[in-house]
Amino acid sequence: MNLGMILPRESGRREEGLMNRLLSVLSIGRLPVETKWLHLDPHIHLLVCHIPAIYGHAMHRKGPLKRLKRKLDRMFSEEGVLSVIEHPAACNLYGSEKTRYEPCLMDIAVGRFTKLLGIVHRGPGLNRMEITVTGNQRHLEYAITRAISLVKTINVLIPEGSREPGQAEEAFEETGIPVHITSDPEVLNRTPLWIRFPNDHESFDCLPAAYTGRIIDLGALKVIDTRAKRVYGICLELPMALMKELGPLPDDLRYYRLPGFLAANCANAWGESAAEASLRLDMRLIVKP
Repeated sequence: MNLGMILPRESGRREEGLMNRLLSVLSIGRLPVETKWLHLDPHIHLLVCHIPAIYGHAMHRKGPLKRLKRKLDRMFSEEGVLSVIEHPAACNLYGSEKTRYEPCLMDIAVGRFTKLLGIVHRGPGLNRMEITVTGNQRHLEYAITRAISLVKTINVLIPEGSREPGQAEEAFEETGIPVHITSDPEVLNRTPLWIRFPNDHESFDCLPAAYTGRIIDLGALKVIDTRAKRVYGICLELPMALMKELGPLPDDLRYYRLPGFLAANCANAWGESAAEASLRLDMRLIVKP
């Protein structure tokens, strides 16, 4: 599978840059596009296209814009590129700015949430910690099976009248670690760490205001330290070798959109989850201010 990426390229010389800018306005200049292939996997390849930086700033005239788009269209068609992501300065030629990767990143955060436990706890003794989890039935059962062997106690907070999640008794029998299921929000008062899975009950939305501790909010892709009044983003770091090839990127593209783009496309190609694809691509789950 071949994917595409469009990045701006600064001109090598100031005089050359000024001349290209002038010619582009007159719609008679060349449209140099530098390309290189990056191989993410034996069967997954990224075609990186560097276009002159002037096209990311002064492409208000339709002539140069259309000619550049036609050139890229022809190039992507010849190379069998299936999907394209763009640098925000690349004039949004393919409308990729509208594509949202939050659902993919959310799936990765949920699938790898136990890694976040270690990151957020920041020290030894996780097996002596009591945690609280909230979420839908499927996520609660998943949390119990994945986290039961890592912590001292799991509190499962559910809305009044909701069905209790399965797996609690089985987990206790296998590990001897208790799972406390309750509908009393007061359980948060004795819990230093609260894991909110996506789409937990709306009645819980008011609880963070009175909570003192750390919240791993997988639906919002944030870690919230209510005691220190700090908020961190949950994101992905690409392999250093790949980043060296791409060069500096804006944070939103580097830590969110590009990892989401690659994980989503590779997961589809490989027939596996986004979390599995992110691991296969050697993406590191991190929290960032």
